[in-house]
Amino acid sequence: MSAPTRRLALLVWGALLATPLLFAGVTLVASPPREMRSPELSGMFFWMAAAVVGLGMALSRVLPPRIRPRAQGSRDAVAFTRLLVAWAILEGASLFALVAQLVTGDPLLYVPFAMGFLSQAALFPSEARWNGLAVQPLPGGSARRMVR
Repeated sequence: MSAPTRRLALLVWGALLATPLLFAGVTLVASPPREMRSPELSGMFFWMAAAVVGLGMALSRVLPPRIRPRAQGSRDAVAFTRLLVAWAILEGASLFALVAQLVTGDPLLYVPFAMGFLSQAALFPSEARWNGLAVQPLPGGSARRMVR
């Protein structure tokens, strides 16, 4: 199997960015009837969505650099994996806000969605970002282990 390229990362980034955007369109067009909504939960869901998106934004910046390279991987595989983890975290956070909007019908829940969506869009796999996340694989044929 060949290593993922930056071109593939652009395609995946676009697809993962399109999913919440399309789902936002679904929430606007196919909203459930009023009797199936729970507007009394809108305040709680707003703060939950804000917390989930805020935590997602923090984790998408903190966790990917902690993914270590492996001996059998390439530089591009490390960059792709790190970006994919960050995108997935932000996509999940954005989708949570949209599901909360479907449950409550509160249009204010589009604010946390927009924050998560824009954070995901900001992680465009530019050449500089790609090279910054790509690190050399570990030398040798196996992963390093600490021996006491």
